[in-house]
Amino acid sequence: MTIITMTAAVLGMVLGTAGFTISMMNYLRDRPRIRLTLKWDMTETQTMQMFGLVKVTNTGRRPVFISVVALELPKGLKHRHLILDTSIVGTKLSEGDKPIAHMISYADLAQYSDQWRRIRAYAEDSTGEYYFSEYPAKNSSKPSWVVPLVDKDKKG
Repeated sequence: MTIITMTAAVLGMVLGTAGFTISMMNYLRDRPRIRLTLKWDMTETQTMQMFGLVKVTNTGRRPVFISVVALELPKGLKHRHLILDTSIVGTKLSEGDKPIAHMISYADLAQYSDQWRRIRAYAEDSTGEYYFSEYPAKNSSKPSWVVPLVDKDKKG
């Protein structure tokens, strides 16, 4: 009787551990993963106007509702967030859905010229989770909305 009891206990431990491991792997795999990309100097073919583009993609396996997409500005500026008005209605992204894209007008962005490398896009989902794009690479070229700064000492 003790051999049967011991075998059942060992088998229960092994199968319980295997079941726990598989469920943890499923949990980590089956969640939304949001990827954001921010690109500058995109051209609209009809008007030949330059604009920025934020693309939001769900690369995960669970649907997610994106509540808002915005640009995050560096600390110390008058504004910290520039909400993209086309994102306010929100969008549901399921597994395999096409990415959503939001255009960024260049109007009034010149005031942030000296901080352009510290601007990135972010998306907030319905649970309050934030997803951020990467900052521009050190070797990336300036967007066309960046204007040269005038040195205050050289003003005459």
